[in-house]
This record gives sequence, C-alpha cells and structure tokens, in this order.
Amino acid sequence: MVRHILIRNARIVNEGSVHTGCVVLKGRRIARIFRGHHAAEEAAAFFDSFDIDIDASGKIMIPGIIDDQVHFREPGQTQKGSMSRESRAALLGGVTTVMDMPNNLPPIITTESLQEKYLLARDKMYVNYAFYMGATNTNTHEVLKPVRRSCGLKIFMGSSTGNMLTDDPGVLNTLFQKYKGLIATHCEDESLIRENLEKAKTTYGDQIPLIMHSGIRSREACIASTRKALDLALRHHSRLHILHISTKEEIELIRQASRVHAGITCEASLPHIWFTREDYAQYGAQIKCNPSVKTAEDRDAILEAIEKRDIQLIGSDHAPHTWEEKQHNYLNAPSGIPLIQHTCQMLMEYVLQGRLSITSMVDACCHQPSLLFGIKDRGFIREGYYADLVLIDPDKEQQVTKSQLEYACNWSPMEGHLFSSSVSHVFVNGTLAAEYGQIIQKPPTLPIL
Repeated sequence: MVRHILIRNARIVNEGSVHTGCVVLKGRRIARIFRGHHAAEEAAAFFDSFDIDIDASGKIMIPGIIDDQVHFREPGQTQKGSMSRESRAALLGGVTTVMDMPNNLPPIITTESLQEKYLLARDKMYVNYAFYMGATNTNTHEVLKPVRRSCGLKIFMGSSTGNMLTDDPGVLNTLFQKYKGLIATHCEDESLIRENLEKAKTTYGDQIPLIMHSGIRSREACIASTRKALDLALRHHSRLHILHISTKEEIELIRQASRVHAGITCEASLPHIWFTREDYAQYGAQIKCNPSVKTAEDRDAILEAIEKRDIQLIGSDHAPHTWEEKQHNYLNAPSGIPLIQHTCQMLMEYVLQGRLSITSMVDACCHQPSLLFGIKDRGFIREGYYADLVLIDPDKEQQVTKSQLEYACNWSPMEGHLFSSSVSHVFVNGTLAAEYGQIIQKPPTLPIL
C-alpha cells in the first residue's frame, strides 16, 4: 500500500533559500511542496488523509546528506566496521546516501570484486549507496574496462589504510588521460612522508609523540601531491575531485586550477573541519588520520572556502578502527576516525555559531554531491525526487554517550560532547527510518548508480 506522509510547518532549506512550508510524501517520492502560512491547509485540501502527520514547527528540513567518502570496512574487516552498523550510524547522522571507498580486504580493484560488493550491500545497508573502484600500479586494464557501476576511481597518491598506493608516474599519466569518469584522489607525497618519518625515528625512536603526525604527514607533502594531481588533470582535462583538503595552500592551488578547468573540484572532511593539531593533547591517536589535521588557521580557511564555494563538498571520511588498535604507540596506531553518526550535528554547531550558513552546509552536503556525481533525483527537495529528508531540532541539545553509538568499533572522539541541536527525523526513500536517535525500521535502500 502506498503511504501518504505530511510534514508541515518546517523551515525548508533548499537551493539557497529558507522558507516555511509543507512537504507531502507519496510512496518513495516527494509528491507536493506547499509554501507559506496556509501550506498545511492547502495540503489537507489536496489529499484526503495521511498515514503519518508530523508537525515540524520550529524544525529545519534539509535534503538527506550525501557523503562522498566513507570507509565501512566490509568486506574483510567487520571487527572495525560493517555495512549494517556503519550505515545505521550514518542514518542517525542525517546521512541518507554514502559512497564507500575501495580499500577493503580484498581491495575493490576488479570489476568482479566491485559487483560482489554491490551484491553484499543489497540487504545490509540502511542508507542508499555507491562504491568506488580502486586504482593500483598494476590494474589499469581493470579500471579502463567499459562495464562499471562505480561512482568514481579512487587513487591513493599517498599511502593510507589498505596499502593501495599508486605512485608509478606512467600509470598515473595513463589513468588521468584515459579514465572517463570522476577521479577522486588522496593527495600526500609519499617520498616526503618517508623522509619526515625517518627523521622522527632518529630523534624519538619508537616513542614518536602523536603531535608529530602533522609534521610527518606534513602540509608540504599535501601541497606537493595536490600540485601533481592538478598538473595531470590540467594536462589531460580529467574530471578530478581532490578529497579531504587539509591546508590553506591547497585551497588556493585548487581555486586557481579550477578557473582554468571547471572539471576540478574538492572536498573537506569532518576531521579537518573539527579538529586541529592542538587536539592531540586531549585525544591522542583517536584523531590520527590521513591527511593529518593541521592548524586552527587551516581549519578556519577550510570553513571560509566552504562558504565561498571554493570547496564544493563536505564528507565525513568515516574510518573506524578498533579501540584496542588505537591504544598503540604512534608507529602502530592506525589512521582513521569514526564520525559519521554526528555529521549533521557537527556541522550544525558551526551554523548555530554563525561560522557557516545553513544554505552553504546544504549545498556542500546535499546539492553539490548530487550534481558532481550525477546522482539522479536526490540531493534536493523537489517534487518527484526521492524523499530522502532530514528534520533538525535546533533547540534540542544532545550529549553523546557510548551507549548511543552504532559503530561496530563502539567508540568516538565525540563521546561526552554536548551538541546544541538534534536530528529529529530521517526519511530514506519515503520511509521514516529514524526518530530522535532511535532507528525505527530498516528503510528500502537503493544503489544510486
């Protein structure tokens, strides 16, 4: 039976504007949108009855967040994270679509493994999904096959979790020249990182302080690798998307390059929006990630660039590891932070502080991912589009406790943090799936490609 749902009196944030109105859902889609003070009466006159009637007075409605960078760890490392657990966490964070990275065990570097991952996800995911194909120094023939369902090609130009470093100059040139889809890069210069690490070992032995991570995986390493990726994209007119920008210098390099070639875009991730190197004193290896978090000045430059649209997207870079692994010393603690369950609340903190506009947040989290990845009928609040919607209560505080966490790893650096807002309702494909931190039901989910 097709269900009718009315959401009334919400402050709807969509396509650069904020207005009060009502949204009617029919089945999986948005059936009608009514604006103004009499929107509820118009909706009631248009439809005889509703299966669910939600009064959203005082709440903010945004499209479901589309996260272009997650690491759900399945297949292969379900002790760290799983499709089911991490997508449940995503749902509670207001994220209704994710794009998962290929550094699994085994890595997703063949057409066959990509298809197997889609089959694995079909009954496990609580949000919509797509997967990247991964590049290596030896799988160019697989990457360039015409039959693919990937949302893009992930190239690790600096090594990170999963040992998928692609650093052969000839291979990189071929991929940037011949790959016809979106190339998403992790940009850190490996030779500079190794040089910095050896210097740190000489000074500290195996007791390297965590704060040195920002100097080992340095700003210079990020800048050099980003410059290399930009040069390749400009040379071959590639569709390049640079992930997790961490320095103010990279922002300027990308800004200049995008003026020459509009096919160059970039993303900021939650670790670099929220944390700085000063936070190692409190969190230690919990916030060790690649690229490393940098200075407060870099973080502020990233927020400013999101507002100015010089950074087009925001992703979580959700990357869980077990608590036991994170207790190791610097050399052995893995890089990655579980954050996706609080994506919406983290960004709303900046909105409520006046450091990020709500329209810029929605553009970077919803509209631009839809446009840049060619996602059909999602990312906007429009009649006929899939009803992926989030309601935010800006006045209801929430303190994060371990018992609330959905992650398989069962920890978060956000534990104990008091958020000023809450995610009150999340709809996926027209189904009310979560309400005030509780998952009501598993919604029908779909691959977005």
